Amino acid sequence: MKQRRDTLLALAFLAPAALLLTGVVFYPILQTFYASVCEVDRKGSPGAFGTLKNFHDLAASDVFTREIIPQTLVWTAVVVVGTMLISMFVALALNEHLPGRRLLRAIVLLPWATSLVITAAIYTWMLHPTQGPVNGLLRAWHITDTPPAWLARPELAFASVIAVGIWVSIPFTSTVLLAGLQAIPDDLYEAALIDGASAWQRFRAITLPLLRPVLLVAVVLNVIYVFNSFPIIWVMTEGGPANQTHIIVTWMYKIAIREREFGQGYAMAVITFAFLLVFAVVYSWLFGREEVDRL
Repeated sequence: MKQRRDTLLALAFLAPAALLLTGVVFYPILQTFYASVCEVDRKGSPGAFGTLKNFHDLAASDVFTREIIPQTLVWTAVVVVGTMLISMFVALALNEHLPGRRLLRAIVLLPWATSLVITAAIYTWMLHPTQGPVNGLLRAWHITDTPPAWLARPELAFASVIAVGIWVSIPFTSTVLLAGLQAIPDDLYEAALIDGASAWQRFRAITLPLLRPVLLVAVVLNVIYVFNSFPIIWVMTEGGPANQTHIIVTWMYKIAIREREFGQGYAMAVITFAFLLVFAVVYSWLFGREEVDRL
């Protein structure tokens, strides 16, 4: 009787949170899936159910299939890999007993505390072709007399937004990796030193294996975060020039909100959700299976 009463009490306490989660998260997801297979009017209201026209329109779009999807994959891969490599170096440095270590950790966190819109606006100004300090330094140091228009040339614009994407992702990732490093016992490193292991051998044999669960979380979170990153690209380039910096989420905003093609917007939202879900499940399964095999 007591166990049943405790169960009912627990359900009563969980009910408000469950209702809020259902209304805020699950209902919009289900509504999006439903609308993606409906005829959608110019107001965004779903009509007749049971059509794949929205997905067919996306598949028939050369811009979406040949430009937006590849650019999204390149953007995500390069930003995540660059972030992980730099963040690992930063976390290892902050884990050492350096003078002013607490201040250094606070400085690393500063970009994370700044709004992405503000950060993107600052870098847009810094990369301005005539008034920006980057080109001003290039001229002052006589590196070039005709500094490039960073955000007007496709290859430079894409590289610029990728660099900013890595910059804003480093603080969070470094903090996560630093937490994982601090959980590794110092006794293991001391024993390895006694055995004559070099810094690289200690990193490969101790740090990486014990940091693998943290790396799993960091990679999955970064992929989800970067794949859906809207403010940086939209503020800096709005997907230009000539759609060369668009990714799925910015293209979805352009098509659904500006051009009022809400049906294709719903379809792109479903594709994004499906891709991230499949990635998270497959990556976690492969990583987990590898951990089991090691044990």
